[in-house]
Amino acid sequence: MQPPELLTVFTPSHNPVYLTECFESLEQQVFEDWEWVVLLNKGARWQPPRPDPRVRIVVDDDVEGVGSAKQRACAEARGEILVELDHDDILARHALQAVHDAYSERADLSLVYSHCAQILEDGSRDNSMFDTSLGWEYRDVLVDGRDVQYAVALHPTPHNVSYIWFAPNHLRSFSRQAYERSGGYDPKRHVLDDQDLMCRLYQVGDFHLIDECLYLQRMHATNTQRDQETNAFIQTETVALYNQYIEANALAWSRRRRLLALDLGAAHGHPAAYLGVDRVAAAGVDLVAELPEPLPLADNSVGVIRAVDFLEHVADKIGLFNELYRLLAPGGLLLSQTPSTDGRGAFQDPTHVAFYNENSFWYYTEANYRNFVPEISARFQVSQVSTTYPTEWHAAHNIPYVTANLIALKEPMPRNGGLLLW
Repeated sequence: MQPPELLTVFTPSHNPVYLTECFESLEQQVFEDWEWVVLLNKGARWQPPRPDPRVRIVVDDDVEGVGSAKQRACAEARGEILVELDHDDILARHALQAVHDAYSERADLSLVYSHCAQILEDGSRDNSMFDTSLGWEYRDVLVDGRDVQYAVALHPTPHNVSYIWFAPNHLRSFSRQAYERSGGYDPKRHVLDDQDLMCRLYQVGDFHLIDECLYLQRMHATNTQRDQETNAFIQTETVALYNQYIEANALAWSRRRRLLALDLGAAHGHPAAYLGVDRVAAAGVDLVAELPEPLPLADNSVGVIRAVDFLEHVADKIGLFNELYRLLAPGGLLLSQTPSTDGRGAFQDPTHVAFYNENSFWYYTEANYRNFVPEISARFQVSQVSTTYPTEWHAAHNIPYVTANLIALKEPMPRNGGLLLW
């Protein structure tokens, strides 16, 4: 892709009350080679206060849902870079220039994003904060003369991208090529269209953080997340999307860093993206080894380890976790699913020699517990620990599984959102 000559800003809107402010923030852009696609639906109508040939108004009252509206707006784009601007938000004056520069330096980027500040309905500073115990930091800054505080955006790790709570916020822009390769917006989505798209974009290419506050996000009573019922659904659906995408995101991150991906217990078959590890030679086993004996692999050489129906077959838990930790690169992920002692599955198989439930992982993820077992060298952060029935058959037979997705804590690595209990 050549350096972008035209940037397309797209804004679906069913309520045009703030569109003039959006327009004014575009008028003031240092970078002038932009077009603005405004998709009006649900009866909304608006015209810019001053004629500007770069503004294109598209009216489509048949569009239903935010995913469909954004898909429709992006279909109108002529630029090679697409920039999302919500209909009640504001861009900093040099936002588009910064986006242009980022893609000019690295044309292979999939998504570019920045820090974001919240403002109140009247445009004044919003002093509310996300929970700082979950990794958030705040800074004060002047954005085009406006005093704001912004949340420092977290780095695009597989964990952060897979949860909308920690994923890149606005400003968000993506290349047309990456957008098309990822499949674009899902028109069936009424919420979390951005999380869904970002996870698929992450599998296409690298994300890049512009270390500036380039976007002002307006908070008011009609924000989607302010509705209690909608917000409750968003929280549940966020976890569902995490479960759908975390493995693919971890594999994409690992592949881009030329790290290995290991599947433990591969004698019964394993996904193609992994090297198979098992203690017996069989089709699909690439490495015959008896864990927790050290594998013939270098420290920090593995990006993701898949351990499904495996942990329960190794009696030496401490040795096993220490070895998996040794292998994982900083920020690498252990993705495990194990029959839980909360049901019958942990005990019914005569080959099971180790037993797990959610509490079992405390000793590898919390200093207060690890301190009781000094032999443990492994240090992990929880990405997800939960107990579910994988299928209706498992539920009918009281065989719950504990999922433990853990992030290897090693330096140097960026902060992952969530509690860090070390």
